[in-house]
Amino acid sequence: MRWVLEVAFIGLSTSWKWLAGSITALIILVVVLFGIGVLGGDSDTSDKGLDAPSVVASPTPTPVPMPTPEHTQTPIESAPPPVATAAPGALNRIISVPILATKAINVGSLEFTLVYDPDKLEFTQVERGLLSGNSLIDSSSSEPGRLWAAIIDSQGINGSGTVAVVKFMVREGVTGSMPLILENIVAFDAITLVDIVTRTTHGEFDTTNLNPLSPIVTFQ
Repeated sequence: MRWVLEVAFIGLSTSWKWLAGSITALIILVVVLFGIGVLGGDSDTSDKGLDAPSVVASPTPTPVPMPTPEHTQTPIESAPPPVATAAPGALNRIISVPILATKAINVGSLEFTLVYDPDKLEFTQVERGLLSGNSLIDSSSSEPGRLWAAIIDSQGINGSGTVAVVKFMVREGVTGSMPLILENIVAFDAITLVDIVTRTTHGEFDTTNLNPLSPIVTFQ
């Protein structure tokens, strides 16, 4: 630019023609410089426009399908098969018939016959009672419906309570009631061996109740 100013100064000093020509040349030079982009700020603007990052639209994410839960069938537990149970009437029922004694004093031996209905009861066994815990006991049933039993105690039986327990099995399909009768009572004193007078009270068994009414021996 310095040489341009120098040329203009020389033209002014020489003549006006030179001044007009210098001004004209200066204008042409300035136009040419603007035309080629030496002067002005378009380059920065163009550079900025070129260098500016372009906005790139991000791709829309493709939705991922959610897995469909598999339907599992819950196994249904089958009810256990019914178990057959026997009816109470179909089972054999065992009953115990206590033989009671009252007012016993030094009873050394006792013998009796228990009469029952063999169509309803079946004899199984005879056991000692509370009053005859140390006694010898024997029994037999040679005739249906009649049980013979004998109790011997050398120390003597005293007091009131059970002297024997007779067990029976109730036959199937039995209904109703029946008497339990003591017969042929024989008793002796343990020391004097004298007969002891006795009297009896009948018992009873009802098939609707497994607890029979006990027969009783009363010593006089």
